[in-house]
Amino acid sequence: QLDNTIALHQRKLDLLKEQKKGFLQKMFPKNGAKIPELRFAGFADDWEERKFLNLAEVRRGLTYKPSDVQKYGIRVLRSSNIAEDTFLIKSDDVFVNKKAVKIDNVKNGDILIASANGSSRLVGKHALIEGIENDTVHGGFMLVARAEKPEFVNAIMSSSWYSKFINIFVSGGNGAIGNLSKSDLEDQKVYVPSEIEQTKIGLFFKGLDDTIALHQRKLDLLKEQKKGFLQKMFVS
Repeated sequence: QLDNTIALHQRKLDLLKEQKKGFLQKMFPKNGAKIPELRFAGFADDWEERKFLNLAEVRRGLTYKPSDVQKYGIRVLRSSNIAEDTFLIKSDDVFVNKKAVKIDNVKNGDILIASANGSSRLVGKHALIEGIENDTVHGGFMLVARAEKPEFVNAIMSSSWYSKFINIFVSGGNGAIGNLSKSDLEDQKVYVPSEIEQTKIGLFFKGLDDTIALHQRKLDLLKEQKKGFLQKMFVS
């Protein structure tokens, strides 16, 4: 019964991820087109070309020494704080001495981006920062984008434009570490709609991401419960 429940939740989660993928393909313009295939009612204007730096301010992260690390202090966000498209505060997060911090704190609503990683596949992954309560910065292998329409910018960074950008501009492979440059990202040209349409699209995808994260948490909890029962219901 537990296995069946876990399988059911896994199918629901997979279906939601597929739906999101479909909406991302249809709700953003493809290959130089100026309008997407699918739109909210009442919007008909062409989308306009902008540079990414006109949508968001991109900031580099903190470089720190091993001697700066301590048990408490300023939290440093790393690529492990992004699980797929979801932001996580983790029990094994690194904290550094306040004196080592020479950059501004991140805020809820900023977009955390992995700019370098041992695996090229993980470079470019991103998530909206949520639930930060104490002083927090992002680490040296990360970028942060601060936007007026963060939900929209985070969504457009899941569209085909961004995947192409990562494939072309992030060098890597052959064991090399892929690297996403701040200036390359800022220079990218993207098509965007009016601010009202940006808000609607952003909130739509934020709702989808929240639902996916909720189902993921349910699934993880069920798997933990199964593990607990397996330990207690068999003789060791």
